[in-house]
Amino acid sequence: MDFSTLDALKPAIISYQTVLLLVMFVGLVWWAYGKRRKDKFDAIANSIFDDEDQTQGASSGTEQDRAGANKK
Repeated sequence: MDFSTLDALKPAIISYQTVLLLVMFVGLVWWAYGKRRKDKFDAIANSIFDDEDQTQGASSGTEQDRAGANKK
Protein backbone atom coordinates (compact mmCIF):
# COMPACT_ATOMS: atom_id res chain seq x y z
CA MET A 1 0.00 0.00 0.00
CA ASP A 2 1.19 3.40 -0.90
CA PHE A 3 0.68 6.53 1.19
CA SER A 4 -1.60 7.93 -1.48
CA THR A 5 -3.89 4.91 -1.05
CA LEU A 6 -4.04 5.50 2.71
CA ASP A 7 -4.82 9.17 2.14
CA ALA A 8 -7.66 8.15 -0.19
CA LEU A 9 -9.11 5.77 2.44
CA LYS A 10 -8.81 8.20 5.34
CA PRO A 11 -12.22 9.94 4.86
CA ALA A 12 -14.00 6.58 4.62
CA ILE A 13 -12.30 5.26 7.76
CA ILE A 14 -13.17 8.43 9.67
CA SER A 15 -16.81 8.14 8.53
CA TYR A 16 -17.07 4.52 9.68
CA GLN A 17 -15.43 5.41 12.98
CA THR A 18 -17.91 8.25 13.55
CA VAL A 19 -20.90 6.01 12.83
CA LEU A 20 -19.51 3.29 15.12
CA LEU A 21 -18.97 5.74 17.98
CA LEU A 22 -22.48 7.17 17.52
CA VAL A 23 -24.00 3.68 17.68
CA MET A 24 -21.96 2.87 20.79
CA PHE A 25 -23.07 6.11 22.47
CA VAL A 26 -26.74 5.50 21.71
CA GLY A 27 -26.39 1.93 23.01
CA LEU A 28 -24.78 3.11 26.23
CA VAL A 29 -27.48 5.73 26.83
CA TRP A 30 -30.20 3.17 26.07
CA TRP A 31 -28.61 0.73 28.56
CA ALA A 32 -28.18 3.34 31.29
CA TYR A 33 -31.73 4.69 31.07
CA GLY A 34 -33.47 1.33 30.59
CA LYS A 35 -36.48 0.67 32.80
CA ARG A 36 -35.13 -2.69 34.00
CA ARG A 37 -32.13 -1.05 35.68
CA LYS A 38 -33.88 1.98 37.22
CA ASP A 39 -34.59 0.33 40.58
CA LYS A 40 -31.04 -0.99 40.87
CA PHE A 41 -29.49 2.38 40.03
CA ASP A 42 -31.80 4.18 42.46
CA ALA A 43 -30.79 1.77 45.23
CA ILE A 44 -27.12 2.33 44.47
CA ALA A 45 -27.58 6.11 44.41
CA ASN A 46 -29.31 6.10 47.79
CA SER A 47 -26.93 3.62 49.41
CA ILE A 48 -24.64 6.42 50.57
CA PHE A 49 -27.40 7.73 52.82
CA ASP A 50 -28.06 4.25 54.24
CA ASP A 51 -24.41 3.85 55.20
CA GLU A 52 -24.40 7.19 57.06
CA ASP A 53 -27.40 6.17 59.16
CA GLN A 54 -25.81 2.85 60.12
CA THR A 55 -22.45 4.34 61.08
CA GLN A 56 -23.98 7.14 63.17
CA GLY A 57 -26.05 4.70 65.21
CA ALA A 58 -23.17 2.30 65.86
CA SER A 59 -20.54 4.83 66.89
CA SER A 60 -17.65 3.25 68.77
CA GLY A 61 -16.87 6.46 70.66
CA THR A 62 -13.85 7.52 68.62
CA GLU A 63 -13.73 11.05 67.31
CA GLN A 64 -12.73 11.92 63.79
CA ASP A 65 -10.96 15.00 62.52
CA ARG A 66 -12.20 16.99 59.52
CA ALA A 67 -10.40 14.69 57.06
CA GLY A 68 -12.16 11.65 58.50
CA ALA A 69 -9.14 10.12 60.25
CA ASN A 70 -9.66 8.74 63.76
CA LYS A 71 -8.19 10.78 66.59
CA LYS A 72 -6.22 8.96 69.28
